[in-house]
Amino acid sequence: MIQQITPFKTQKVLDLCSGIGGFTLGHLISGGFETIAFCEINQYCQQVLNLRFPHIPIISDIHDITVESLCRVGVKEIDGIIAGLPCPPFSLAGKRQASKDSRNLFGEFFRIICEIRPDWAIVENVPGLLTAEGSEFFRAVLWEFASLGFDVEWGIVSAVSVGAVHKRERVWIIAHSQSPRRGTSWSQYTQSGTNLASVGGGDNAHTNQNRCQQQLQETNLMRQKPLLRGGQHFKSFSFDFAQDKSQSTFCQRHHGLSQRLGRYLMGQSDLDRWLCAATVPSFSRLTRREVAALPADSQKEYCQLYAEYQSLRRQHKQQLMALGNAIVPQCAALIFDRLKQILSQ
Repeated sequence: MIQQITPFKTQKVLDLCSGIGGFTLGHLISGGFETIAFCEINQYCQQVLNLRFPHIPIISDIHDITVESLCRVGVKEIDGIIAGLPCPPFSLAGKRQASKDSRNLFGEFFRIICEIRPDWAIVENVPGLLTAEGSEFFRAVLWEFASLGFDVEWGIVSAVSVGAVHKRERVWIIAHSQSPRRGTSWSQYTQSGTNLASVGGGDNAHTNQNRCQQQLQETNLMRQKPLLRGGQHFKSFSFDFAQDKSQSTFCQRHHGLSQRLGRYLMGQSDLDRWLCAATVPSFSRLTRREVAALPADSQKEYCQLYAEYQSLRRQHKQQLMALGNAIVPQCAALIFDRLKQILSQ
């Protein structure tokens, strides 16, 4: 049977838990996608997003994401959702409380899917997601996607695979559906009598969230394999170079991803100043006795310089944290390339 390839139209994307924009940078490498709204609560990351993408609105709190709040910032149609959900609930470096951790946002993520009804979604997280709560949490995530009518693919991609010098393995989940109800336009949803929740979350938002959270918890308690409906299927994916990580470098097969991303970043005004700001200058600290021995004017100047130095150190710490949590854009580009193959068939 020959699969028919259909023209790929530009996909409008909602980027949740955006960080410093690594997910969106990934689809800029791949092409064919357009981020129309970010959701990010960290103020430093918001500054980076505003610098890189000044024309894309940012909604701070994921709990405020509704059809109504998106319309208020000019977003009237969404084809897909991308989300780098917080990893501490599943990280091997933490307590791994998963569903019991207040930072677990999978329930909120599924609430948004229930309300927006996208055609597809991509989720990124740490490999610990696969084994959290004896693998029952991930089983519940698959169950929820299936209950919403999605086919699901997942796999682990390492930054080494795209030529980086660090391993940084991450789980990527691609959920997609060809269901007609997901092809319905945004305007039809907003005009069909949908009970829109308020920007603050509202009763409807909390009802959907509680329902999704309850389903996740019930599936965990049942401890059984999710039932798949109507042709929905789960499968893992892999890439050709996964078995040859040692020879995968930018100067070889993946140099194109790096070059395309570099050209985009360097084309952004004022970004070079921001990148250079990551360097913290050295500062010779004086003891209290040495400061007291300085003339009055020099004391005032020293205190001012020291305050500026401390400010730079705080900014540098925020930068390191943002980079530590960031998605590798070249890895995301591979996932978007796979999604384009799926959507074009």
